[in-house]
Formats: sequence, C-alpha cells, structure tokens
Amino acid sequence: MRQGTCCECGLTTTIRSFHSFTGKTYCEPCLWKASQQASEKGEPSEYISLLDNSVCARCGSSSGDTEDYPTIGRLPLCPTCASQVTNWPYPTWLKASLAVLLALLAVALVHGRRYFHAGRSMYQGERLVEQQKYEAAIPYLREALQVAPGSDKAALLEAKAALKVGDVEEAQKTLKGHNGGHFEDEQDPRFLEVRGLWERALQAVDKAERASKLAEQPGQSAEAARLMHEAASVYPEASGLAISADLLDEGAAFERKDYDAFVAVTQKEWKERPGPDTAASLASALACKYATTGNADYRQQSEEMLRKADQMTQGNIQAMKSFEEYAERIHYRLVSREIIDKPEYDRRFRQTSQRK
Repeated sequence: MRQGTCCECGLTTTIRSFHSFTGKTYCEPCLWKASQQASEKGEPSEYISLLDNSVCARCGSSSGDTEDYPTIGRLPLCPTCASQVTNWPYPTWLKASLAVLLALLAVALVHGRRYFHAGRSMYQGERLVEQQKYEAAIPYLREALQVAPGSDKAALLEAKAALKVGDVEEAQKTLKGHNGGHFEDEQDPRFLEVRGLWERALQAVDKAERASKLAEQPGQSAEAARLMHEAASVYPEASGLAISADLLDEGAAFERKDYDAFVAVTQKEWKERPGPDTAASLASALACKYATTGNADYRQQSEEMLRKADQMTQGNIQAMKSFEEYAERIHYRLVSREIIDKPEYDRRFRQTSQRK
C-alpha cells in the first residue's frame, strides 16, 4: 500500500488515512485544526479524502505501488470487481418494479400536464409582478387561476397586477369570484397589500363617478375637475383618471372664459397624448383666443391643428364623423368670432343634437 506523510506533524502511514487541504496532505487531527483556522479567517475550509488507487475499493487487493487500478466514479476497482459492478445482474423483480414505476410516471405526466403548465404560469406571473411588469403578468396569473381557482396566492397576485395597471373591473372580478370573496389568511402581507390598493381604488372610483355627474350640470365644471383630480391623486395607478381630470380642466376653463388656461391645458394634452381628439381640443382653444383678440396668428394655429386632427382621423369612420361635427363649430367660431357652447350651437343651427 502507498504511504503518505502529514505536512504538519510528520505522521507517516497509509495514504488512505490522509486528506488533501489547500493542496497539502494532512492527517485527520491536523486537518481539523487547519480547517477550523481557515474557517475563522473566512477562508475556504473544504477538503477531500485521499485514495490509494493501487488498492481495490471493493475487495482490497493491491496492484502494487507502481500501478493504479482504473476508477469507476472515484473508486479504484480491480478488473474482476470492475466487471462485476458494471455487469451486475439486477433481479427480475427489481427490473419489473422499475418498469411499473416508469409507466406510472408516464401516466402522471400525461394527466398532470395541465397542473405543471399552471405551475409554470404561476411562476412566470409571480416573477413579472416582482419585476413590476404588471400588465405582462396578468395573462399568466389568469391562466394559473383557471386551473387552480382556489389558490389564494394566484388570486392576490392577479388582483394586485390588475390594480397596479388601473383595471379595477378585473381586480373586482378576481377578488369577488375567489371563494365568494373569502381568503384563508387575512393577515397575510399579500392580502393586506391588495386590500390597501383596493380601498384606494374604491375611493377614486367614487370621486370619479361624482365628478362625472357634476360635469353634466351647468356651472359645475370647476368642482367636477377638482373631484377628478382628487381621484387621480388617490389612485395614480389608473392613468385614465388623470386624463379625465385634464378634460374637465378644459371644460372648467371654457366655462369661466379663461381662454389662456384653456390653451395651456390643451397644449399640455397635445404634447403628452398627441391624437385627433387632443389636436381638435387645442384648435378649439386657439379659436377662442382668436375670437377674443382678433390675432391672426391664433387663427392660423387653430386651422393648422384642425388639419392635423383631420389627417389623424382618416381611415376611422367613427372618428371622422365625430371630428366633422366638432370642426363645424370651430370653423363657425373662426368665421364669426363668436364663442358659444354646443347646446347653443345646436339650438341655432341643428334640428337635433348629434354630440354632447
């Protein structure tokens, strides 16, 4: 058998009694001491046991100090033992049991496929929520809920994602439809977070509904705009509330005849959300400035915005029809330099109102 010598205490004995640590050979007592010292310094303390490849790990026969046995795994085996290990005659019952287990696994994989798929969807959805990619997460979490509708975690994640993108209707559908609105642990941080989001969303919806009703009443545009801004502040995740607040600011500025504010609001909307509606609104505000000042620059800018709005509606029949009705009133303002609201325009020039 091959011999080894401890680098620390000098002990010499069979190589299998030693361990390799940091490239050096240690006996067991010296190894523990060296390993502990390394660990205390925050250095690696892993080691490996040394093998004598001239001795068969199975039968103990020696090949002599000058020849190594081939290894199977990490173990040296003599030719006889190596042949027996590689050609081991497994009993029939064990082979049959393995075949049955494989068949059962195949059946389980086939029947459990949808659950594996749901688990994968759940994992992907949760990761996207953690990355704050809420809109992308919703389809995955909705798919997981279709397979496992009783999962509190999936329902809370889906509701959170929906609330984070301002989709209150989707969140309500998920929360109310989950076990009749009941969750097992109402002290779960995930539940408390979603409940906080939900309560903010409900406050915002209530303020937005009140604002919309006020906007329909003469002389209430300013109060309607104030309420809608409060709704947007309470629930900033719903970007549509901020847009609605800007639209009500338009109406409030027009109602109090503050045409400078009317222009400022519509310019902001056009810059942030360029489209046929915001272009037409800016044209309307500029037409009001022309009507009150007679400055031809305002008229030129108004007509330019009308042309842009017209170009942007091409191909959309509904948008074209709506724009034509709106543009008609703007052209009247530019020609007559008279500012009247839609109800008065309809009373004078139309038999029936086509647009509120």
